[in-house]
Amino acid sequence: MKLSPEEIKELVDTAPTDEKGRPIISDDVFMDNYKELPEGTKSDSGKIATRGGYLDPGKKGDPKTIENCSKAGKASQAANAERRKIAETIDIFLKTVDKETGKTMQEKIVEAMGLKAMDGCVGAAEFIRDTVGEKPSDNVSLDVMTDGDKELMTNLMKRLGLDEGSVKK
Repeated sequence: MKLSPEEIKELVDTAPTDEKGRPIISDDVFMDNYKELPEGTKSDSGKIATRGGYLDPGKKGDPKTIENCSKAGKASQAANAERRKIAETIDIFLKTVDKETGKTMQEKIVEAMGLKAMDGCVGAAEFIRDTVGEKPSDNVSLDVMTDGDKELMTNLMKRLGLDEGSVKK
């Protein structure tokens, strides 16, 4: 049964709540009105209203929920194992010792990057700087409003009768 906004407000205000204070309403009313319900409203079966839709987290012990969680866990485990394998392979390579020089591959890479940086290679210099933790911040702050823009905004605020202090200068 589709409810009016006033009926929804009254229903939500008088509904019992869960441990987090979210209103709980019957499944049939929830399913007919979930798009208009306040975000976080729950149904008897555990569905949660979101903006324009709902989440169905499933019940603990429900065979479908257990199956879906199992699939997700296995996929995550496989992805993590692949990442570990790549990291371990790189670690083995970096620790490998060159028989001619007696240096590890890691030492040889650092030495080569240092020599390239000394020859003027900006990328090598940036690599060394970033690797030792001296990378500058990537945050850029731009003030795009000119003084003329700010003056125009102040005049508009006055005309509209709004507080002039809400305009940043």
